[in-house]
Amino acid sequence: MFDLTGGTDGMGGLQPGTVEGGASAAYFNPALLSDLPFGVSVGFMVVSTQIGVTLAARPGTQFDVPVVPGGIANVTYPNGSSIGNVPIPTSQLQNGFAPTLGNPAGLPAKPRQGAGTGHQTTAYETVGIVVKLLDNRLGLGFYGIIPDGNFTELDAFYSDEREQFLSNSLHPELYGDRLTSLSLGFGAGYKISDELAVGLGASLSLAANVTAGTYVSNINALGHLLLDTNASVNVSVSPNVGLSYRPTPRWHFTGTVHAPEKIDLAIGFTFLLATGTQQSSTLPLVYDYMPWQIGAGAAYDIVQHKDETLTVAGSAVFQKWSDYVDRHGETPIPAYGWYDTLTPTVGMRYQRDATGTFLDLQYKPSPVPPQTGRSDYVDNDRLGGEVGVDYAFTFMHTSMRVGGQALVYWLIPRYQTKLATPNEPDGFNHYPALVADELPDNSVINGGPVAGSQGLQTNNPGWPGFGSAGVVLGGGIYLTVIP
Repeated sequence: MFDLTGGTDGMGGLQPGTVEGGASAAYFNPALLSDLPFGVSVGFMVVSTQIGVTLAARPGTQFDVPVVPGGIANVTYPNGSSIGNVPIPTSQLQNGFAPTLGNPAGLPAKPRQGAGTGHQTTAYETVGIVVKLLDNRLGLGFYGIIPDGNFTELDAFYSDEREQFLSNSLHPELYGDRLTSLSLGFGAGYKISDELAVGLGASLSLAANVTAGTYVSNINALGHLLLDTNASVNVSVSPNVGLSYRPTPRWHFTGTVHAPEKIDLAIGFTFLLATGTQQSSTLPLVYDYMPWQIGAGAAYDIVQHKDETLTVAGSAVFQKWSDYVDRHGETPIPAYGWYDTLTPTVGMRYQRDATGTFLDLQYKPSPVPPQTGRSDYVDNDRLGGEVGVDYAFTFMHTSMRVGGQALVYWLIPRYQTKLATPNEPDGFNHYPALVADELPDNSVINGGPVAGSQGLQTNNPGWPGFGSAGVVLGGGIYLTVIP
């Protein structure tokens, strides 16, 4: 949320690491806290994501996973080894089927993109505080964005054919549940001289472990299983540092470095069957991953009078997305490794007497390469802007500021077509970066070949291609009290 909305408590806008705003500097650039007055701020904002994902039509039934007499679960390679994750016949996945003697629960339909996400509106409260010490040379700050409703949502999904077993849909990779987590930042900034200030801050995340011991007396009656759980939650800290330098009254230079941050969730299972067989497994899940970020910015006062100031500002943030770890703790396939990105932002600030206004424009390239292979990470280049106003006044002998912002991002439309996966005589997958053939050409059942196994058969929801586009809209208001 911090990096999407920017500073929501002042004139920072989309450049809060370069332009002083409010307590949000505790996250964006703690060095700026040394120039801020003591104050407490509260605010309210709303962010709405409207991201559409469209899937290309499947070109023919020859690419479907067929219904296999004898059950597809019994299909193997000629040497008797398993074919891996056994796919669901495409027609049954799309339409479901009624209960049978062999499957008393039946299967509900899971149509492609029938459970897609990308349309959500969330409200938030913001709170911040700045405290000054040591003759106002030291500034301590706290800033938080608190979502209404659920405290934190953590939604995992696979980015390839494995998602057929769950939602059978594609989901925006860098939005969704990433916009519902509690965001907290702390920082301290110290003014070494009138020109130079440094800062140290940290943002907080969670690290949780959940283990579940399960006893299964009858695999056909899982509603009667016995279950115990054990959970623990810890707090993890991601540091950041900032620099602020004013060589002249008109020039202002800044620099920031943010360490990676994420929410770790480890889930452990122990299954005990009535036969006495016991097996265990552990799954790592990773949410809200943010990579190393290095930012630099500059601002210059074109006009600098007693009652009027016009400032131009520009900044750039480098993000090392090539280290990305997705929700299942997996890094993208090397052949489709994510790009590092550089996000430029330019803007203006105008202050006249007690009223200030700003405008920022930003272009954020997507770190996701064209998804022409197995993976289905959904993301778009982003072009956006934010406008805001700030007004200072006195009420009951107390200085106050009130303001608001409006934010809009356009997710530039993107469409990608999957590359064809070559067939191999031995039936094994020699192209792990491309769409997986889920029913190998040399697969057998009861010693005989499987009809319909020749060529590519896949339930990858993103095959043979998909497109995405949308907008992100936001707005908020705040009140800052300066005793």
